[in-house]
Amino acid sequence: MATPNMPHALAVGEMIEEFRIIRVLGAGGFGIVYECRNTHFPETAVIKEFLPPEFAYRRADGHVMPLSDQTEETFNWARDRFLQEAKTLWELARPERHPNIVRVTRYREANGTAYMFMDFEQGRPLSEILEQRGQLPPPEIDTLFYSLLDGLERIHAAAILHRDIKPANILIRADGTPVLIDFGAARRVVPGQEHSIVSSYTPVYAALEQYHNVGDQGPWTDIYSFGAVLYQAVTGHKPLSAMERLRGGNQRAATEECKDIYPQPILAAIDQALAVKPEERPRSVSEWRQSVATASDASQADEATVVRPASGPDDPTCVSPPKTAPTPAVPQVTSEPAPQEPRRRSARLWLAAGTAVVVLMVSGLGLYFNAGEPDSGSGTPDVTTTLPPLETADKVADDTQPKDKPTQPPEPEPLPISGTRFSDPMSNGGFGPIMVWLPAGEFQMGSLPKEKGRHSDERRHLARVAEPFAMGETELTLGHYRRFIEETGYRSEAGSEFPCQKPDENWQRLVEDRKLTWEHPGYEVTDRHPVACVSWNDASAYANWLSKQTGRRYRLPTELEWEYAARAGTTSSRFWGDNPQAGCRYANTADCEDTHTYAAPTGAFPPNPFGLREMLGNLAEWTCSAYATSYDGSQATCSGRFGGAPQVLRGGSWLDAPVLARSAARDGAPRSFRFNTVGFRLVRTFGLESGSDNVGEPRSREAASRKVRR
Repeated sequence: MATPNMPHALAVGEMIEEFRIIRVLGAGGFGIVYECRNTHFPETAVIKEFLPPEFAYRRADGHVMPLSDQTEETFNWARDRFLQEAKTLWELARPERHPNIVRVTRYREANGTAYMFMDFEQGRPLSEILEQRGQLPPPEIDTLFYSLLDGLERIHAAAILHRDIKPANILIRADGTPVLIDFGAARRVVPGQEHSIVSSYTPVYAALEQYHNVGDQGPWTDIYSFGAVLYQAVTGHKPLSAMERLRGGNQRAATEECKDIYPQPILAAIDQALAVKPEERPRSVSEWRQSVATASDASQADEATVVRPASGPDDPTCVSPPKTAPTPAVPQVTSEPAPQEPRRRSARLWLAAGTAVVVLMVSGLGLYFNAGEPDSGSGTPDVTTTLPPLETADKVADDTQPKDKPTQPPEPEPLPISGTRFSDPMSNGGFGPIMVWLPAGEFQMGSLPKEKGRHSDERRHLARVAEPFAMGETELTLGHYRRFIEETGYRSEAGSEFPCQKPDENWQRLVEDRKLTWEHPGYEVTDRHPVACVSWNDASAYANWLSKQTGRRYRLPTELEWEYAARAGTTSSRFWGDNPQAGCRYANTADCEDTHTYAAPTGAFPPNPFGLREMLGNLAEWTCSAYATSYDGSQATCSGRFGGAPQVLRGGSWLDAPVLARSAARDGAPRSFRFNTVGFRLVRTFGLESGSDNVGEPRSREAASRKVRR
């Protein structure tokens, strides 16, 4: 039986292979979309059925047929196009799915038609949100802009154009992150053949070259459409179409309508994208992104990042967006509900270690051991110093770690190019986490005495990374860690004598909770979230397994590598500047009016200049270096297998106030401890798995004569 308001749809309760239809989500020009539940496994999927009502119908037996002999050719052509959409989305999820692009998992042909199986993305169309609220507040504009910018970059890198970016094709998840859907109009672009693409567009959001195939289409075409979406999101009304503006329609620039409401670099980027002439727009996403970064650098830090309310009623078009509650959406499904706890407001916590009467004071990053009180700025000033000689890091291994069969070493790889993103193939047929190659270089490690929140263990000194290395673009996800557990049977230490710890009900102390695990850290998570409740030993076990799977050398970063990557060539206390409150746009910390009460999915915040995300905030991260109250060289090495000193933790978390999330802030914790605020990301060294872990080098002959203290 068909659904009454959609007579062509299959009835709720009918089956598509092993999936039972739960509800009809909608219908469009090319098909019907269903929410379906797997009858064998706890899996929900979205299945899109090809059924264009203009030239096809469903018989009583469920078979889909062309309306007539005259429409058969069109029907077959459109079905091939439907298959192409499925292939496009399937390929875009390789080697690893992108968090802001809907993923197709498979394609089937049956009943005379075709079915596309996709991940079930819970959220609301941006079109519905804009209709209800008019505008988005600045933090949500920031998330929308940078997240979809990365998604478009992945799409264009595959020589694919979306060609129909509009609010209805953008879903906003419960955590505020967007996902781009509906690639029905997408096409591969062959240089010199862009003009042959069949026209398919939504007029208000379409670039001029999409009208009657005027001019070549390319990345600049999608950039125009995305700019039109952003224009509507900041002004509260749709832009004029390109044809209306070509005929003399006057559209006020976003930089004029919304001055002092949103960051000027973002508004300027919108105006740049909406240039009617294709040659006046950015030619690529990277060029567009760079123009925003350049504009941001040219502005004063406070002016570029602090959102100010409108000064008066002189601008009736673009008003200051109201502080509304997070966009409502259906919550992510988890096997057990997350505890309802108040929004964190933490600057200090206390941690009891075992039965000993030892209290480790939380400072700096909010939950770890820290040896020093904040400097007053008096006393001996910090000076540039040299690094002592480096020791080769011991490879962490023990009898409890999984024993993988060694793989055939891969061929020697070419010299890395800085900024390149890659994912190493694994012997099990999968791919490792996405990594980014970083260049060698020098930087000032530590902080100046005047830096707010500084502690005495942050002595400023010149440090050097002697060789390029790759670092995880994001913190390791729960999905990647799950595959490691499933394939090796590795048993995490969580739940043993060292249970995972979380803030107590008053958010004043850290308390043990034996119910917390890496799968259930005390808040709702998906496979896109960073894995938490993992000890230093758990993280090292994963790194060793990945090294064997890929034949490359993976490990936790040294403290020196971590700060070098977090600073990304900047000299301010944070990569976005020195204003901690501005960090709510760039990092997931406490005291921010956003949708992330706990950890956010990876990739939810803008990258730093090296292309790394969530280096500050979200989860604090383990390093392989032993903690010392004064930099003594251990910051440039990995501690050995039996090291007894606390391991360095870096970056701060969702629990910490913005002022505590700084590139130089450092703390330590025993390597067997676990927290639901701590995760990790990996580095990969150049060459094969047996490579050295020397990551720096002495800066003088005198330094080379000193021995590293443990």
